[in-house]
Amino acid sequence: MIITDVKTHVIQPDFKIKIGSMPRFKASGLYIQIITDEGIDGWALSHWNLSNMAQKQFIDEALKKFLINRDPFLTDDIYNDIYHMSNRIMFGIPQSTSAVQVALWDIIGKITKQPIYKLLGARKQKVRAYASLFKVYKPKAAVGAVQSAVQTGGFTAVKLRIGQGIKKDEMLIKAVRDTFPDIEIMVDVNSGYTSVSDALKVARICDKYDLTWLEEPLPSDNLNGLARLREKSPIEIAGGENDMGIFRFEDILTRGCYDIIQPDVTRSGGFIELKKIDAMSEVKGVRCIPHIFGYGHTIAANLHFIMASRCEICEFPYYPEQFQFLEEPIKVEKGFVSALEKPGLGVEINKQMFEENKIAWTLLT
Repeated sequence: MIITDVKTHVIQPDFKIKIGSMPRFKASGLYIQIITDEGIDGWALSHWNLSNMAQKQFIDEALKKFLINRDPFLTDDIYNDIYHMSNRIMFGIPQSTSAVQVALWDIIGKITKQPIYKLLGARKQKVRAYASLFKVYKPKAAVGAVQSAVQTGGFTAVKLRIGQGIKKDEMLIKAVRDTFPDIEIMVDVNSGYTSVSDALKVARICDKYDLTWLEEPLPSDNLNGLARLREKSPIEIAGGENDMGIFRFEDILTRGCYDIIQPDVTRSGGFIELKKIDAMSEVKGVRCIPHIFGYGHTIAANLHFIMASRCEICEFPYYPEQFQFLEEPIKVEKGFVSALEKPGLGVEINKQMFEENKIAWTLLT
């Protein structure tokens, strides 16, 4: 089997999204399709970003050259070629590099008739999930959103978005904790604070209300600041969704930036790279709980990794099921999400939504 073609497809639904303290952006998506000479295609979704056109150009003009006529089973060889060339002299885009790996494993799963998580070394077939809210709510609205998550999915854990100022953050956390004294609560700042002192104040608030972790309290590139914060924080510090590769995570782990690392299969290098990252963190005594947010193919990719790892809780984006863009949406039932058992990624794009929202490349050039 060899790869004969690589195609990219951009979708642009008619809505924007604002995640936590991040700027509002178009919730577009870039799908990669790797085609083989045996009629089996592999699909993946590049993680949300500010320019799908940049990623499309990068894949169409650069990464495609690394893939044509290659054996899709040689995933690690392909990753190393892409990393050493594109990351050093052509400014590789982590999301695109990761998407290639996911699509290759989709092919491998389909040809072997196995779900990816079993090929990676299955450890479980269901995992507890926490509802990840996608926006910063006012206190009353946050309570309503959490109540909905508890009632519809049976969630026993939820992650709130904060980062709007220390006083506002405490009001939000207090409202949810007072209403739900027994639920597990995490908070995500999305790098909303810039000083260690402010982040430490928020960490103490989180401890006051018995929260589980404080995520991305500082910019992810500020490793020195994160290490100082973690040393003083009374609550566990989590992060790593914006980082890629074993060398970056070795630096993060050596400096002691996080109690919990959160690499993402669709951003941090793909399945094998995450296996290596998870192994490094296990040696360091640090938990690895992957980041998951985006459309359905992003959820599916990370879910396969989690089912083949030591991770015991799974982030699950809490938004309407149609936003997954899947023929059969992935569901949480009684607070748990089950493994995907169909070959490969085990999911299919919702063809109607895909065609209705797909953008013709010629319109954008």
